[in-house]
Amino acid sequence: MQKRMKLLKNQKGMTLVELLAVLVILGIIAAIAVPMIGNAISESKQKGELNDALNIIAAAKLADANGVAAGNDNSYSKTDLVKGGYLDNSASTFTSVDKTSKQWILKGYTFNKATVTAETGGGYSEANIKKALKKLNGGS
Repeated sequence: MQKRMKLLKNQKGMTLVELLAVLVILGIIAAIAVPMIGNAISESKQKGELNDALNIIAAAKLADANGVAAGNDNSYSKTDLVKGGYLDNSASTFTSVDKTSKQWILKGYTFNKATVTAETGGGYSEANIKKALKKLNGGS
């Protein structure tokens, strides 16, 4: 019986100080991790929007390369690209992709998260979209 009592006395658990130390460490880790995760989610949404815009321009380029005639104003509408099988109907909303002097301009597209400099005509050039994506990826 005495041996058993001695064994019970030798058992040790966590003290309140140790428990508080663990909680403080977990709190610090959470305070650092939560904003980082939020930033990663925001950046991925921005990159998704920019890549969607570039995919729309790529669809218009493909239609042009395949000899599909552009409209009277030298542009490809969403309807043209969907009918030709270059875009899925669920693609983001936009008005047209204009081809002017070797520059592709996406018109009627709304960026919700990403920041892209608009051209004079209200559209977004492929170059400006690529610049914004490069900036998000850490380039200058």
